[in-house]
Amino acid sequence: MSAQASPQAEQKLAELLKTLTEHADELQSLLDQLLELKRSGVLDAMMIVVNRFEELIHYLFQDPALFRLLSIGVDGTLGAMSKLETPDILNMKATMQELVVRLGKNASPDQIANPKPVKGIWGLLSALNDPDVQRGLGVAFALLKMLGKQPQQ
Repeated sequence: MSAQASPQAEQKLAELLKTLTEHADELQSLLDQLLELKRSGVLDAMMIVVNRFEELIHYLFQDPALFRLLSIGVDGTLGAMSKLETPDILNMKATMQELVVRLGKNASPDQIANPKPVKGIWGLLSALNDPDVQRGLGVAFALLKMLGKQPQQ
């Protein structure tokens, strides 16, 4: 291999540099957007989906109702995300991660399919003595408070 580049390689390099120069503003904007996606955590979330795409798609297509629900959720989420500032998105990401971790570590389909019924006022009072129920209500009320703080549109 010679130390000197061939005329064809030099021509390709010149064309590439010309293209980069002509589109410098667009490339800078694209780079800025990628950096913002990385900083906000959106790019990391997208990479999880990309890396586990086959597994996720296989799972989603097993249950059409879940696929439709996810489609609606993604559509609504993307629309909402466009109305938020970066700090809001970062806070929402952290909140959602915490909720998913809590549910993922403690949930089982049987708990949802066959919950213990709470019968009458005494059953409710008894359930309210459970520390797990108390913490869960605390989380639910915190979420309700966050929703209530938002101005009506």
